[in-house]
Amino acid sequence: MEREFELVPHSQLNLINVFLVRMAERSVHLHRDLELGLIIEGSTRLHTGQDPVNLEKGDIYLINPMQPHEFSSPSGGALILAIQLSPQLGEQFFPDASNIRFDCDVSLKKALEAETEVFRLLWALSMELSCDYLSRTKNYEFRCLSLVSLLLQQLVERLPWSQLTGEDSLSTRQRAERIFAITDYIERNFKRKLLLSEIAKHEKLSLSYLSHFFKDTMGITFQEYLNQTRFDYACMLLENTDRTILDISVSSGFSDVRYFNRMFYEHFGVSPGNCRSELQSRSARSEPVKGSSQHIFSPDEALAMLRPCLDENRSSLEKLTLAQLLSKFHHKENI
Repeated sequence: MEREFELVPHSQLNLINVFLVRMAERSVHLHRDLELGLIIEGSTRLHTGQDPVNLEKGDIYLINPMQPHEFSSPSGGALILAIQLSPQLGEQFFPDASNIRFDCDVSLKKALEAETEVFRLLWALSMELSCDYLSRTKNYEFRCLSLVSLLLQQLVERLPWSQLTGEDSLSTRQRAERIFAITDYIERNFKRKLLLSEIAKHEKLSLSYLSHFFKDTMGITFQEYLNQTRFDYACMLLENTDRTILDISVSSGFSDVRYFNRMFYEHFGVSPGNCRSELQSRSARSEPVKGSSQHIFSPDEALAMLRPCLDENRSSLEKLTLAQLLSKFHHKENI
């Protein structure tokens, strides 16, 4: 089965991506990020290599990093609020965070069937995080960071999980671990000069083998992936900072500003300077994806569509504040 590697853009907040999508179909793909998806409307069928899981309105799905998955919706599709979190988010405090894999049903409603209040809390945290991310009000970055931390805390405390090790003998698992290690190395070092030979030496592989392995697994060459990683980071800086074009080019790993300018012309048809105002307008920049039928909404469109859901979500919490709910879950009996 052919798989597509999806390079998740973190164009607004580094290591976090949130978007609202109406999806009828999405071909098999995988990415480095942990993904949570809230089914806002409709239904979809999620395939992860096991028996397909039917997801209905009000459910949440969980996809592990590097887990192949596809969506099909014979009934007309679903409106999905997707949250994608880089495994690097928790590594500053928990070095092995990127190796965590959740061992539970892909449907969190099923996985937490006996803990409905926990499921409601996860839904509430996800909705709050998404609305803060999309609205971008003052100091929203800190609110997003705190909500992501609470969300991840609840996941690791309420769901079974394990850590990847080098002892797994399954070839598919080994390939996933290897490509994850390689892309992780790129993510950590793309801002400087980086050659495939350096990664080959780090991974104790021949340059020829690594070159073919990367292309066969990812569907693109190492240099194409590296340039796209740098370009996505540059877009984030261009949209969210006032730094000069030259500074952004160098900070993103592009030693040649002319090549940097050419990439913007190829992607957007304009120079980085002219593109800055377009990026800051926050219009959706979704591109057609092979084997898919989907529409990604702009942040303003998504907010307008989610507002009633957020109000309904808050009222369903029986007037308990988020802090009260967290206090309830964190309460420990005195011994």
